[in-house]
Amino acid sequence: MGRLDIVGELITSLGLGALIVLGYGFVLRHVRLPRRRTYASAVVFAGGAIAAMMNAIEMQSGYVFDTRAVFVVLSPVFGGPVAGLLVSAIVAAFRIWIGGDGVAAGVVGIAMAGAIGIGFALLGPKVQRFRSLLLLGCLSNLYVLSLLMAGFERAADLFAVIGAPLIVINTVGTVLLGSALESTRRATSYLHDVEFNADRDPLTGLHNRRALSQLEFTIEREAAAGEQKDGCVILFDIDRFKAVNDRYGHPRGDEVLKQVAKTIVTRIRRSDFAVRYGGEEIAIILLATTVDNGFRVAEQIRTTIEKLEFTFEGQTFSITISAGVAGFAAGETRLAVALDYADRALYRAKNAGRNRTEVLDLSSKKAERSDDEALQGDSI
Repeated sequence: MGRLDIVGELITSLGLGALIVLGYGFVLRHVRLPRRRTYASAVVFAGGAIAAMMNAIEMQSGYVFDTRAVFVVLSPVFGGPVAGLLVSAIVAAFRIWIGGDGVAAGVVGIAMAGAIGIGFALLGPKVQRFRSLLLLGCLSNLYVLSLLMAGFERAADLFAVIGAPLIVINTVGTVLLGSALESTRRATSYLHDVEFNADRDPLTGLHNRRALSQLEFTIEREAAAGEQKDGCVILFDIDRFKAVNDRYGHPRGDEVLKQVAKTIVTRIRRSDFAVRYGGEEIAIILLATTVDNGFRVAEQIRTTIEKLEFTFEGQTFSITISAGVAGFAAGETRLAVALDYADRALYRAKNAGRNRTEVLDLSSKKAERSDDEALQGDSI
């Protein structure tokens, strides 16, 4: 087989990279949990390496050559060190299953490529550009030294035929495939940022009303499917917030609002939902939480915030918040109605002197009103 034929076969093997880019993009877009993303990335890169080995060039009995090193060396760079270890182990196991005289050299070469990739992932740049990928491609060619396990004379014979084409294809393949993977990673990261910011309040980082509407839709859909999600709503309002803005300025008022939001987030669970409901009002939706427990959460947050201190031009000041709590039963009481009742409870707290928590319980059918009655409301 001539060198041009060898180059052609290796390029064909490398063409699998297009599928790897598509698979990697799918993983980034749809697998959010870091551990699962690591495993999914490992499957994608291991699949590419195995597919390349199935399209290998056999030079002598049991000695096969392909572009597996490109996929192995890139796997830890784009999937993480753990993914690199998994890919190396899976590909090495497949090489052992293929068998032949070159098994030992093949496994050592895979281990070397994996080690190079893991080292580069840990010590190299986090954003891959042409120069860094070119360096990685050159380093990956060190795995060719594994041929020495076949003996110097045989290694020299094999390298004379396959060495130059393999080094060129591995280097170019690492640069091209790495560039495509980096572009996919950047594009996906940008898309995630856009999606995240679309549902977030830019000042506090809390969810916005759009995200709240989506949550209400999800709760109603799951309730219709028989998955009840009862809980409660807490609506907070910063007491005399206008006075803070008037006395210390709106930038200081923004800092107060951000600190209050941060404090609230640190006091709730990951499964809970915090939203900037409007102005200085912040709502949290606590799923699978009774009204009594919701009241305790509101009180913990209220007492924590009243202990906060803020400084402005040498002056120290503090703030207080009021809270209204209302329970809801998915499928029976809409979240919007619960928010309306939490707002009523909040006004009770305001009228009772501020810096306190009031409750209106909607979780029982006896206390429930229709949507129209809730919207009309009673004067408080």
